[in-house]
Amino acid sequence: MHYTIKHLRYTEAAARHGSITAAAEALAVSPSSIAAAIDGIEAQLGQPVFVRQPSRGVAATRYGRQFLDELRALLAAQSRFDRRIGEIDRGVDGTVRIACFTPMAPIMLPTILTEVRNRHPNLVTHVFEGSVTEIITAVEDGSADLAIGYSDLMPTNGPFIPLFTAYPHAALPRAHPLASGDYVTLEQLAAEPLVVLDHEHSRKYLMGLFAARDLRPNVVYSARTTDTMRSLIAAGLAYGVFNIRPIVKQNYGTGDLVRLPLAGDHDSPRAGIFHRDDARLGSVASAVVAACREQAAAGAFEPAIVRP
Repeated sequence: MHYTIKHLRYTEAAARHGSITAAAEALAVSPSSIAAAIDGIEAQLGQPVFVRQPSRGVAATRYGRQFLDELRALLAAQSRFDRRIGEIDRGVDGTVRIACFTPMAPIMLPTILTEVRNRHPNLVTHVFEGSVTEIITAVEDGSADLAIGYSDLMPTNGPFIPLFTAYPHAALPRAHPLASGDYVTLEQLAAEPLVVLDHEHSRKYLMGLFAARDLRPNVVYSARTTDTMRSLIAAGLAYGVFNIRPIVKQNYGTGDLVRLPLAGDHDSPRAGIFHRDDARLGSVASAVVAACREQAAAGAFEPAIVRP
């Protein structure tokens, strides 16, 4: 069988974004180019990689998930090859300053920074966590080179580099009657006690999900951190709505929780990297962006995603 790296990357991007249109936008190509790449690969394989879902994008088949695992391993190996060839006799060193939206930091930064350190051991990384306003201000005033956040929270006039789509999902106490299903709806959850994250933009996003369905949630707790949210949920006191989950299984002092996708179409932001429109990325910041992109292509962030 013969595959081109370009067509393989197009196929992986469609899987990562859950949509041919979103993949085309992220790669700055036409949707027809993505669709043609997928069609060509499926024709060679003799079976479908994706199920097309009208108005909902694409979802990998059982065979497709196995194919994508191998595909991501291949792309990661190819990226490592390109990187090592490019870095022969040319080490990347210096300092990069990264601002990260606080709720995302404990989930994304360990994966990103471990990869950056492994690739560029001489690179010094300074990390700053903050609210949406704080991380945007840090990038705009030059005190941070990059910001990690959600697409719907970042300024529309700056470059945004998407890494994956962050679908909203529900976290419920393990003993909750709804926790045994394959999915849950906002209509089922609206009357249940809800814990919200005490960040202005996070609360606004959450309320917007319910408002889009003419629902009003029953907010009974407000937490300053996602760790507190998860602990309250595990203890059976409330449920919560998140866009990403910890990559490593969490343990709680009391109880446990389960995560279920939200049925239906919902506003699903993309997690990614923002930088100033008028600032050219230097070699150090570009190396970090490249590491993040290659991690996304290799599926490093997949454990953080609850797909619908």
